[in-house]
Amino acid sequence: MQLRLTKDDLKNKYPFFLLSGLIIICDQLSKKFFEKFLLNADGCSVKAVGEEFARFTLAYNTGIAFSIDLGGRYFLTSVSFIASLFIVYLMLKTNISKKLELWAFGMILGGAIGNMIDRAFYGKVVDFIDCDFPDIIMERWPIFNIADSFVTVGMILLAVQYLFLDKKKTENE
Repeated sequence: MQLRLTKDDLKNKYPFFLLSGLIIICDQLSKKFFEKFLLNADGCSVKAVGEEFARFTLAYNTGIAFSIDLGGRYFLTSVSFIASLFIVYLMLKTNISKKLELWAFGMILGGAIGNMIDRAFYGKVVDFIDCDFPDIIMERWPIFNIADSFVTVGMILLAVQYLFLDKKKTENE
C-alpha cells in the first residue's frame, strides 16, 4: 500500500500532531515537577484526594506497563521508536473524515514519545499518579503518569471507533 500525501493532507492533520506535541510537553513538565516536588516530600508520597483514593507517589518504572521487565532500556526505547513511526504512518494514512481515530492516534503518539524520552535519556519512566480504584483485581492500581493516561484514553477511543462506529457504518451500507 502506497502513501501519497498532499499539502492539504498535512495541513488537515496538523491539529492531531499538535495534540501529540502538547501531550509530550505536559508529560515531560509534569514528570520533572513531581519528581522534584516528591523527592523533597517525606516518604515521596503526598495525599491528593481523600485519605487513600488519590495521591502523588514517586516511582520509577524500568519495564513496560505494570512494571513488567522486558528486554531492558535500549530494547524498549527501540520498540517505542518503531511504534511511534508506525503511528505516524497510520495517522498520515487515515482518512481525515475519521477524526476520532486521528485524535486517538495523536494521544497514543504523544504518550508513547513522552515515555520513550524517559527511557532513552534516563533508562526509566517517571510515574507519580497513584490511585486506589475499587479492589476488583488488585489491592492498589499501579502508579502511572500523564503519558500512560493518554495512551490508555487513545486506545479506548480506537476501540470505540473500530468496535462500534466502523461496525455501524458497515451495517448501514
